[in-house]
Amino acid sequence: MKWDLGMLWLLAAPALAIVAYVYGHTKRRRLLARAGNTVLVRRLLATFSLEKRLFKQLLMVLAISAATAAALRPQYGRRPEAVRQAGIDVAVAFDISKSMLARDVQPSRLGAAQGLLQQLLNLLVGHRVALVPFAGIAFTQSPLTADKSAVRLYLESLDPRQMPVGGTNLAMAIEEGVKLLTSEGDRGDRASRSRVLLLVTDGEDVADAQGEAARAAARKAAEGGVRLYAVAVGTRLGEPIPILNDDGTHAGYQRDSSGKPIYSKLNLTLLEELVKLASPDDPDRSRVFLLDGNTAAAVDLANELDHLQKTTMESSVRHKHGEKFQYVLIFAVFLLLFDLFVGERRRRRQEDVA
Repeated sequence: MKWDLGMLWLLAAPALAIVAYVYGHTKRRRLLARAGNTVLVRRLLATFSLEKRLFKQLLMVLAISAATAAALRPQYGRRPEAVRQAGIDVAVAFDISKSMLARDVQPSRLGAAQGLLQQLLNLLVGHRVALVPFAGIAFTQSPLTADKSAVRLYLESLDPRQMPVGGTNLAMAIEEGVKLLTSEGDRGDRASRSRVLLLVTDGEDVADAQGEAARAAARKAAEGGVRLYAVAVGTRLGEPIPILNDDGTHAGYQRDSSGKPIYSKLNLTLLEELVKLASPDDPDRSRVFLLDGNTAAAVDLANELDHLQKTTMESSVRHKHGEKFQYVLIFAVFLLLFDLFVGERRRRRQEDVA
């Protein structure tokens, strides 16, 4: 048997009722003693039944006790029950470094990634999404929200030319996304949600020190219960990084100190390593989706997130106690109704009438 211990203070109610009735009887006897003519008082109270009054008061105390017991929510027996999940929280860390302007994926890596996320937003039903753009730095542009239209507007406005710091700081992107997903200030029902950080990047232009920092951030994500997925944008052959005018027209290619075009190639190895570090419990499962113009990455990713949600729901089973308060409450109502039909008067005997 299980009780709601937070309502134990209600146990004072039956005791207070008993004290009130005892005080009432004492007060009544004192008033009758001061009434004067004892014979007259007895004749006035000839139809009064002390036994019936005590019985009615006993019924009331029992009814209050039963109602108190019902308020304590008695529970008995247990049955397994799957915890209903409320959806997935997805923080999208979106790479808008200049290497994302490469056109080995049409119309560009950036444009292809934006199109994929637009498709993904249409497929994600009942989930919350946040947007974290990053290059040399990372920042939150949209917090977790179920308003997909707001995320779409932010997504369409992303422009690598507006980033103040170049490069690809994966560590900061992972840390910013994890902070969003694990924030104590989030008013969502985080306990019933899976948390996913989705890296959308080509993984290019990552120095050795930054790569090590990204690996450490991936391990911390796993410790915080955040699953890491990645959309690898680009091809292994790579493409020169274009220079664009303010109106978006092509103005040549970025070149190194020797005058040769700078090629940007997909760093798939690093992304696969980061995803495995963030998933030590299931290292063999592929969580990197290649966006090279030849695969339906949006549908595959949506199916994977749907699979994650179903797996979490099936594995989240708790034992629920059976509620029994209604039976005690019915007993309390029965006592109150019975009390209505019990009077405090008795029939007058024939000699009293005479």
